[in-house]
Amino acid sequence: MVIFVTGDSEDGGMRGLIAWALAAVVVAIPMCGDMAWGSPSHREDFDVVIAGGSTAAFAAALAAAESGARTALIEPTDWIGGQLTSSGVPAVDEAWHSIARADGAAPYSVAAVARLPANITPSFRSALEGIEDRGNCWVSRFCFCPDAFVERQLRPMQQRAGDRLTVFLETVVTSVELSADRRSVVGMTCVARRPRPGVHGYDRLPSSDLPDWYSAEDSPRFTKQVIHFGAKAEAGRTVFIDATEWGEVLAISGHDYLQGVEDVDGGLVGHDRCCQATVFCFAQELHADEVVEPDRPVHADRLGYGAYRDRPDAWEKIWTYRRIRGRGAPAAGDVCLQNWGYSSKLEEGGNDYPFGCLLLARSDARRQVEDWAGGVDLACLKDAEDRAFAWHQWFRRQAPPAVGPGRIALCRSVMGTEHGLAKLPYVRDTRRAIGLDGFVLRFADLTGPVDQRTGTVFPDRIALGAYPADIHPIEGCSMPAYCVAAHDTLPFCIPFRALTHRELDNLLVAGKTMAQSFLANSATRLHPIEWSTGTAAGVAAAHMARERRSSRQALDVIEKLQNEVARFTPIDWTMPP
Repeated sequence: MVIFVTGDSEDGGMRGLIAWALAAVVVAIPMCGDMAWGSPSHREDFDVVIAGGSTAAFAAALAAAESGARTALIEPTDWIGGQLTSSGVPAVDEAWHSIARADGAAPYSVAAVARLPANITPSFRSALEGIEDRGNCWVSRFCFCPDAFVERQLRPMQQRAGDRLTVFLETVVTSVELSADRRSVVGMTCVARRPRPGVHGYDRLPSSDLPDWYSAEDSPRFTKQVIHFGAKAEAGRTVFIDATEWGEVLAISGHDYLQGVEDVDGGLVGHDRCCQATVFCFAQELHADEVVEPDRPVHADRLGYGAYRDRPDAWEKIWTYRRIRGRGAPAAGDVCLQNWGYSSKLEEGGNDYPFGCLLLARSDARRQVEDWAGGVDLACLKDAEDRAFAWHQWFRRQAPPAVGPGRIALCRSVMGTEHGLAKLPYVRDTRRAIGLDGFVLRFADLTGPVDQRTGTVFPDRIALGAYPADIHPIEGCSMPAYCVAAHDTLPFCIPFRALTHRELDNLLVAGKTMAQSFLANSATRLHPIEWSTGTAAGVAAAHMARERRSSRQALDVIEKLQNEVARFTPIDWTMPP
């Protein structure tokens, strides 16, 4: 698909304000499945349009709708929630670290600060506290089955947003249209797919099915509908958000973006194929009796326990690491989520895939723009899938005699797929924006002397986060020394500028697509922080649409925007007594 360039126009005055008020009370917009399927659809009735697929995207959609905006969420799978659900990482990563003090005083517990309820986005806290059946894992306080989390937690939240939120499931972005001066997004074209009778939709792996998702043509597996989301022609304005997992709007906009590790923290020059490892997660179930599950004909080498290689309890520790159902010692009925790392030092590991970058190089992505298909390396994607299956088969063969390899099989139901892997891979870094005036959030902004207690307190702070730097490097790519040495962070603030785009005044970003360095992303990519930044972006987008403001104009009235955001998520740290 090409990038179209059209004229840009806006109306103002009282007529716009009246139309905005009426928009909040009109009847529900038909869901995508209720439209005249197959014929192209043109929509200009949304105030906020979110290109999604991430945890941040869903949080942004909720917040925008609850702020009064008519909101569209474009979701590439049939599950909302991103890494919480469709990417198969249903173990919430919270800050766990403490920082030693030079004077020998008690260490500063960043974990204690981050886990204080007052510092967690209320909607996220409510979702986690409402989990009825937590698994007994040791990596997190919150391990759960993703299928249950979608049905019991996320969909009720979507329903409470009411008529102001329309979710377009199984829909992908294929092109972006810019204004004549290339300063605004005026449209976004998407392709929605509907599985044909008898087709599950997730029986084929993404490496083989992805091109079909992005094609506008009907196929033997899916019927398609092209949906064009246009900027509102009259009252108010439409604000777009890129909260995709692969930074797709950034890539097809034709403007510059960041990808891979930079030569210096916060710089704009780097290595676009030197990124973090991706991983295809899956779940294993321990049955009471032996089950028949033939091995798949896949190959992957250097499989092993990695950092746990010399531990006599390595198998059980990995089994319980992200256990999402079960208690105590491994027992029938257990469901274990597999997301096990790779040790470059020992040259072995689990289903983490460290042998290539999932994202295409910038030059290859540019060549794909006219026929966009996600901008990912399908060969890398397939190898990651193969490694996941190979790890499943290797790990179950290592089961102790009391467990027995023949009792372990893929648990397809909790992942919502026929093939058994997550619907999409978990990505740790993606294409990232460059913010207003070239702003890039640096890792240096997330840390500092212990006595400082928080990272940089930006005057335009709008979200919070806390997690140490966590890089899963790929083989053959040497990380700069500043990355290797980085780890601890203080509780940090995320400014509004990190949610903006340097060239596009009505495009915001959230989650991994934020204007941030590669190293900063390694500390901001976790579930609570994605939810916080997504919430802030949703409120900001609704504000910009309602007040007819650009991101620059929103920054000029930052105190007003902060007051609105603070109703939905904390923007200042509360310290434990």
